[in-house]
Formats: sequence, C-alpha cells, structure tokens
Amino acid sequence: FSNDLDAGAINAVALTQLGIEQVFSGYDEATSQGQVVGLFVDGAAVDEVNRGQRCAVVLDKTPFYGESGGQVGDAGVISGTSSSQFTVMDTRKQAGLTLHYGEVAHGTLHVGDSVESSVESKSRQAIRLNHSATHLLHAALRQVLGEHVEQKGSLVDADRLRFDFSHPDSVDDGALAR
Repeated sequence: FSNDLDAGAINAVALTQLGIEQVFSGYDEATSQGQVVGLFVDGAAVDEVNRGQRCAVVLDKTPFYGESGGQVGDAGVISGTSSSQFTVMDTRKQAGLTLHYGEVAHGTLHVGDSVESSVESKSRQAIRLNHSATHLLHAALRQVLGEHVEQKGSLVDADRLRFDFSHPDSVDDGALAR
C-alpha cells in the first residue's frame, strides 16, 4: 500500500491549516472515539471519500502509532456512526500528525464525522515484542562486544526486526555463541 500513496504528497501547509493538536491515546487504549478533521486524496484535501477510494484520514484523537524510528505504523479500522468503515493499512507521522492511510471499505466518510478507531491488536502486540527485543539485543551486544556498540538503525514490524549497529571488527563465532 505504501507504494500507492505517498505520505510526502500531502502538503505540510495543508496539514498545519487543520489547526489541531492531535491526541495520541495509543499508550492507554487500542480503541478510541474521535472525529475526522481531514481527508486527503492524491495529496489534496477533500470533504468526503466513498467506498473503494484510497486516502489519508486525519483524526483529532487516535490510538494508532505512526511509523517512526524504524518501527512500522499500526493497522486497523476506523468506523463511522453512519455505517462507514475505513480500513487502515498504514499510519505515518507528518507535520506533527498521525495520518491513517487506507481505503474506504463501506459507505462514505466525511470531515466532521464521529468515528471509533481500533488498532489491530495482534499486530500491535507483535510489534511491541519486537521493539522490546531491539532493546534487549542492544544491551546484549554492549555486554558481549563492549560499551562502544551503538545502534545505527532498525526495522521493527510484526514479523521481524533488524538491528544495525557499529562495531570496528567482524563479530566472531565465539561472540555470537555468547
């Protein structure tokens, strides 16, 4: 999906003009009530989106974690009170806001609609576990290879993690076994 919709295509000025401070509730809950404050199709602000349309949704309150620091964004569902349903395939941060990328599965979603946002919990839990594993791996590498080891990057998603680190030499079999 990320190839079909480019987060950078939405003008940061348009996002700033929404004039909101979005509340992130994802540390405390996986489902929250909110309001649609922005809709973007092909980078342009629109007032509504219909079944089958792909777009970015901005909410005033969201439990969705946006992609950041090598960790992928959450997926899930945004349901409107008028039986509309939006499938969130990706979430990304831009201009201080979390943007929910996906497709309208049912009905029509309007700016101003009250919605319930639900993060897909199995995926969120797997991402959390892999995120914790990067911290454990970093600590283990520093213990085995030395305090000079620094994290240089990572990828954390539901299925795997990648941990990039600095070390002046190849890691030998003995160090790997420890």
